[in-house]
Amino acid sequence: MMSTSPISLDVSPYGRRHARKYAYMLAAGALFACKAESSSSCGDSGICASRGADAASDAGEGAGGASSNSGGKGGSGASSSGGERSSGGRDQGDASAAGGTNGDGGANSGGANSGGANSGGAGASSAGATASGGQSGAGGHSTMVGNGTWTKATGNLADLPSECGNMSDLAVHPEEDMLIAGVAQKGLWASMDGGKTWKQLGVGGASITNRTSAVVFDPTDSKHWWESGIYNGNGVYFSGDDGSTFSALGSVTHVDLVSIDFTDPARKTLLAGGHEQSRALYLSTDGGQNWNNVGTGLPDQTNCSYPLVMGAQEYLVGCAGYGGGPTGIYRTTDGAKNWSVATSSGGVGAPLVASDHAIYWASPSSKGMAKSTDGGQHWTDVNVAAAGFRPTELPDGRIATVANDVVVLSADHGATWSTATDKLPYAPNGLVYSSKQKAFFVWHFSCGNPPVPVPDDAIERFEFDYTTH
Repeated sequence: MMSTSPISLDVSPYGRRHARKYAYMLAAGALFACKAESSSSCGDSGICASRGADAASDAGEGAGGASSNSGGKGGSGASSSGGERSSGGRDQGDASAAGGTNGDGGANSGGANSGGANSGGAGASSAGATASGGQSGAGGHSTMVGNGTWTKATGNLADLPSECGNMSDLAVHPEEDMLIAGVAQKGLWASMDGGKTWKQLGVGGASITNRTSAVVFDPTDSKHWWESGIYNGNGVYFSGDDGSTFSALGSVTHVDLVSIDFTDPARKTLLAGGHEQSRALYLSTDGGQNWNNVGTGLPDQTNCSYPLVMGAQEYLVGCAGYGGGPTGIYRTTDGAKNWSVATSSGGVGAPLVASDHAIYWASPSSKGMAKSTDGGQHWTDVNVAAAGFRPTELPDGRIATVANDVVVLSADHGATWSTATDKLPYAPNGLVYSSKQKAFFVWHFSCGNPPVPVPDDAIERFEFDYTTH
C-alpha cells in the first residue's frame, strides 16, 4: 500500500448555514433540535435558539462555521479532523493523515454507474457489497457494510458549563491516538482513549474562548496546529508544541475557517473567512500577524467564508449563501485581485482534498457535492444526498459522508454509495474517522439560556474497522 502524509485539518461544521437546518422545540421542558434542510449556509451545523424557537440573535448565538482547510498545488491540502487523508495538492503525494495509508484497495471506479447497477462487473463498495437498489440522490446504494451501534463518547465533558454551540468541533490528530474537542468558552480538550476521558489543552498559554470552527495540522510537523473560531475572543490561534500552549495570531476575529499555504515552508500566507459576513475574507502574508480584507471583489449578501489556499496567489473560496445571495465556489489566481465563478455548486463548509488530490465540496440543501480533479479549475456534481458539511476520507481512500440519517461510503470516487452504519442518533454537526480507534465519530451541540451544559450525547462513536469492512 502506498503511504501519503497529508496536512491534517479539522473542520467544525457550525454556523448559520445550518441555522435554518434546525428547528427547535420544547418538549417536556427540554429544548431539542431537529434538522430541517435549508440552502442558507454558514458553517456545518445549525444555529441554535436560546428561547424556544427564537434564533439567539441578541445573544450572538449563531453557530459558527466550521470546516477544514486543505488543498493546494504543492501540498497545501489539509486532512480533516478525523484522520482522514487529504493530501491536498496537485504536487503533494507524500502526505498522510491520522496514521492512515492510502491503499491500492481504495476506490473501484470501473463499471459502477450512477444508477447503482454494476456495469462491467465493478461493485459499489470495496468492502464487497454489491450495488442494489438506489438511495435517494446517491447513485447506487448497497447494503450496510458495518455493524454495531452508536455509543456515547462525551466522557467527562458532559455537563461542562458552556453556551449555545457548546460542542463546536471535533478533530482527529493525524499521527497520534488523540481526539480533539472544541467546547465554546472552554477551549480545546484531548482524549487518548476514544472519548472515555478528556483533558484540557493549552492551559499554559493564551486561553481559547471562541467556539472552535477548525483545527488544522501542519503536514510536515503535526505538533504545529492552527485553531479558528467564532465569537468570544480571537479568531485564529497557533500552537507549536502539540497543543500544550497557544498564541493568538493578530487581531482577526469571528472566523469560520482558516487555510494555510503549505506550499511555502515559511507558512506565511493565511486566509480566514468572516462568519456570517459578506465580503469578509482576510489575508495575511506574514504568518498571521497582520490581516487585510481581500473579499471586496466577492459577491454581496452571501458568506464567502470557507477558503482553500492552493498557493501563494491561487485561492478557492466557498460561498454558502447566508443572506440570500449566491452559493458556489470562486477562484482567483492573482492573490484575490480578481475572482471568477468556478461553479455554482458546492461551497458549503470546508472542502475535502482527498489523497488522490480530488476536491469534494458539499452543496446546499443536501444537493450533493461538487468535485474537481484539476485543482479547482473545473467541477462536476456528485450525486449523493449528502449533509451540508465536509466529507471525510478513510485510510483506504473511500469517501464517507452522512446521507439519509446514516453514514455512507463510496469506493469509486462518488459514483455509488454503500451504507456503513446504522441510523444516526441525531442530525450531526460533523463526521470524522479515527484510524487508531477504527471508529466513526459524530457530534452535535445544544442551545438555551446560558450557561448551557455540554449534552451527555454530544459525541457518539460507531465501531468500523476499515480493514475488514
